[in-house]
Amino acid sequence: MGQVAAEVPSGASDGGEWTKASALIVALCFALNMADGMDVLVVSFIAPSLQSQWGVSPAELSMVFSMGLAGMAVGGLGLAPLADRFGRRRMVAVAMGLMAVAMAVSSFTRSVPELAAVRFVVGIGIGTVLACIAAIAARVSPPKHRNFSVGVLQAGYPIGAMLTGFVTAWALPHYGWQNVLLATSLVSALFVPAILLVLPAGLDGAAGATQKAPLREVMAGERLPNSIRLWIAAICGFMALYFITSWITKLSIEAGLPQTQAIIASAIYNFGAFTGTVAMSLLGTRADVKILCSTLLGLTTAVFLVFGGVPMPLAGVLGTAFIMGVTLQGGFNMLYPLAAQVYPDRVRATGIGWTFGIGRIGAFTGPLLGGWALGQHWSLLAIFALFCGPLALAAVAVRGVKPAN
Repeated sequence: MGQVAAEVPSGASDGGEWTKASALIVALCFALNMADGMDVLVVSFIAPSLQSQWGVSPAELSMVFSMGLAGMAVGGLGLAPLADRFGRRRMVAVAMGLMAVAMAVSSFTRSVPELAAVRFVVGIGIGTVLACIAAIAARVSPPKHRNFSVGVLQAGYPIGAMLTGFVTAWALPHYGWQNVLLATSLVSALFVPAILLVLPAGLDGAAGATQKAPLREVMAGERLPNSIRLWIAAICGFMALYFITSWITKLSIEAGLPQTQAIIASAIYNFGAFTGTVAMSLLGTRADVKILCSTLLGLTTAVFLVFGGVPMPLAGVLGTAFIMGVTLQGGFNMLYPLAAQVYPDRVRATGIGWTFGIGRIGAFTGPLLGGWALGQHWSLLAIFALFCGPLALAAVAVRGVKPAN
């Protein structure tokens, strides 16, 4: 830890080029986002098994998804801002430990209310980590690479989800959903010592320990209208994003795929999300991330209508799922570097935490709305069309953001 800390001064983000230490820190943040993707999406992969064993409807099971997302809101709004005062490394380590314990407990649950309660705790950890690692990556990266760093680490999320999908498709029939959840708990636990070894002690409290009212500064001056637009975009974008990530396995089954192929379709979607996020992060070093974000969110509405309304063979379903991942998650993830441009470092974890904490309103309601529509036996086209309006509103809101730097 001492070697890494020595190489990364408190003003690491002011340097012109990458150092080994700053690259290692961003790589760890990428890996932490992989763990977040694993912990969030594993429940969607085991959802059909839970429905079968517990005899519950999609609408009932949607509470499990939504409680996890509500926990993310609490983490982003409540715990992440504390990192600007008491230390980002410390807060990330605590949050990952909380996730590991809660994931282990979730494997012993026997009903929807029990699992929903534990998933709320998992969500608190995930929401905290997501906000903090974006602030950390923005701080340690050279300014000309900041958009790339904050954007590309979001690609870890779909990669973690994709790998989890493939592993779950193989492991679920042999070992059951309980052991799948235990395995994800172990992976999260292994990251705690890595956090303490790699993240420099200089991150603890250096960004804002003396900042007594970070939220007030987030809302000051021109940042107020920017914050409101970011919140609208996050709410609407999360609504569509978590509708898909929570229900894509079930939606693929509704489209005619057997469960194993439906899980693979979900993994393919996440590979598209990874591809889109990396591609947009690279383009973000040369192009306006605001334009990239709004354009891809707008294109997603067309992809939704194709997936929901056009009968396709297996190859078509998988290909459309891939494109959906590129446009939806590739576009939405550009909100992270855009938010990092709006807020200064001293309150960046607070600004990002509140943007995506408020956004969890949409993340909470999206799976509930999707579960209700599935329970009402709506057509796939009608279900997907329901989420095209929020996507269009998100695209418009993003266009109005005016980054400070």
